[in-house]
Amino acid sequence: MSASTNVGTEGYAGHVPWVDVLLSAIASVSWALIGMAGTAALGLHLLGADAAGSLGPMTAAVVALGADGSLTPAGDVSAFGLKGAQAHTAIEITPLGVTLVGALFLSFFFLRSLRAAGTVVSPAELLARAGAVVALFVG
Repeated sequence: MSASTNVGTEGYAGHVPWVDVLLSAIASVSWALIGMAGTAALGLHLLGADAAGSLGPMTAAVVALGADGSLTPAGDVSAFGLKGAQAHTAIEITPLGVTLVGALFLSFFFLRSLRAAGTVVSPAELLARAGAVVALFVG
């Protein structure tokens, strides 16, 4: 068996394929959010929280918390042990399982798009791909 020493230079053409960059960023962030939503919905269902309220808004809240957000409870929050003035504060917990699934999906699809980009990826293209993923996920 012999190893090839020709690594190729197709990534250094001097231009950034913006369509590929945007499509791969959209795919990476979409799959990460879908994975986070699935994990959150499954966790809430296994905890029996779907009997207390609608699963859709609770799943959205857990995904927002998993993406380092916060939420302000409204309505009856006595299930969380909050009463009176405490019920008007923001909840800032991080469901680490949901966050981990999102990070794994995001990294898998980001690295998969880099593998499809070619043998050598220019620093400008790598920066554009990473920046697009960060901007979409934060947005």
